[in-house]
Amino acid sequence: MKQILLRMPDEVHRRLAARAARDGRSVNSVATEILDAAADADEGDRRARLRARAATLGILRSTSAEQVSRSRRRRVIASTKGIDPVLDQLLAEERGRV
Repeated sequence: MKQILLRMPDEVHRRLAARAARDGRSVNSVATEILDAAADADEGDRRARLRARAATLGILRSTSAEQVSRSRRRRVIASTKGIDPVLDQLLAEERGRV
């Protein structure tokens, strides 16, 4: 395993530490997860890139869910429009895949 010395603004470190505390993890594990997802964000197919970007932003959560019909999926996606600009952008990209 490699080690790096990383300099970052105090505010970035504060946010990383807060996220780590919220998740019950170390700052190192959170930073490693974010860097790993960011490194993968430009590789793979469109879905893999979208998932990597969502993971980098900290908005990707694993859930167990049943398969949803295409029409229901469209309705659900349409019902979330306007929640947040970042989510709107991710959902717009996802809509293009349907």
